[in-house]
Amino acid sequence: MDERQRAVCAAVDALASEMVETLQAFIRVPTVNPPGEAYEDFVALAKGLLDGLGYATEVVRVPDELLPTLAPLGEGLPRPNLLARLAGPAGPGFRLHINGHYDVVPAGHDWTRDPFGGELIDGRIYGRGACDMKSGLVAQIYAVEALRRAGVDWAGEVTHSFVPDEETVGNRNAGTGFLVEQGVISRENTDGVIITEPFGLDGIGVGHKGALWGAFTLYGRQAHGSAPHLGVNAVELAARFLCRAESELKPQLRQRRTDLLLATPGTETATLSFDTIEGGVATNVIPDRCTVTFNRRLVPPETLDQARQELFDLLEALRVEEPRLRWSYEERYATPPTLVDEQQPLAQAAARAIREMGMTPRVMISAGSHDQRFVVHGAGITNSILYGPASNDTSHQSDEYITVEELVTGTKVLALILLEVLQPARASG
Repeated sequence: MDERQRAVCAAVDALASEMVETLQAFIRVPTVNPPGEAYEDFVALAKGLLDGLGYATEVVRVPDELLPTLAPLGEGLPRPNLLARLAGPAGPGFRLHINGHYDVVPAGHDWTRDPFGGELIDGRIYGRGACDMKSGLVAQIYAVEALRRAGVDWAGEVTHSFVPDEETVGNRNAGTGFLVEQGVISRENTDGVIITEPFGLDGIGVGHKGALWGAFTLYGRQAHGSAPHLGVNAVELAARFLCRAESELKPQLRQRRTDLLLATPGTETATLSFDTIEGGVATNVIPDRCTVTFNRRLVPPETLDQARQELFDLLEALRVEEPRLRWSYEERYATPPTLVDEQQPLAQAAARAIREMGMTPRVMISAGSHDQRFVVHGAGITNSILYGPASNDTSHQSDEYITVEELVTGTKVLALILLEVLQPARASG
């Protein structure tokens, strides 16, 4: 490390107690989604902190008339997005947007710690969101603050966005998706984006697998249970559809494998699962309809159109065998695979920062989708990565936690990334 890097890391160490206290305070606001509880309380807390650090803050709320569309599970509760902007003392330069979501999944059961207590025990900070991803929000705040405390003459502009509703996905959403739609994050005002999702201290996220969720309803003909030959049993047709998918399509999907490193081992192939089935009204009535839902995960270079058509083809083949079959399709969520070039500047800066901390960087994608899809496909910003201080080991689990060491080390890596990309432009000649 050079002198500036050592100074920045020392500044993070000096901020460690404040970082822990901030994370504890963040965890204690139960921003559970769905439906989206305590969002205003959290935004007020974070805004107060950022105001005190000298940021120009703004709260961008989703209009009430858009809530049913952008937050269908939100029960009409408000959806505030917090923006905080800070200009570097050395003048214009790289315009960096750092993004993270403040919503958390429900706590669930089997906790041995208070899920919203933010308890610090034996070097671990416990609570829902400790890992995914209020620790990322803390890291992005204090990575910038470390540059200031170290006296770095950095250039450009940093914009933080603390957003809701990442956990409930959606083709559109009230958080990052809404900010992209409104032009808050765009190629015209942003040179690069870091999302502080947990990928491990040595992990650099460059994308995610695609996802297609939907429901097929198969229609038959109702009849008395004692005379099944007079009807067309939709439940049995659905069973034949599932068996055909198992024997014909799934073997093909298992052969489609990405060479990219996955954040969750064992998820390197395309997958298909059928997750719910509903049909029939009584045991003495031949069912005239049956609905099955599915979850299809795509690997690059698969496309959404390809994934849809393969399922449609199975049903059409079944209709050849049973011409009386009719079916309908409802799409519930669709996002193509997202992948950015690991040679782009932020990914390379992250790799160098991780090496400076004595680790070997791992470039990876996630099996689940995340808000980078809006940044890449919506805003068209490909200079974007995910880097956060935690691993995914306890995300969405009981007794979720992050260690203080992880929080501090991850913040140092993030600060070193910022130190590189926010350097003043060198004079030519």
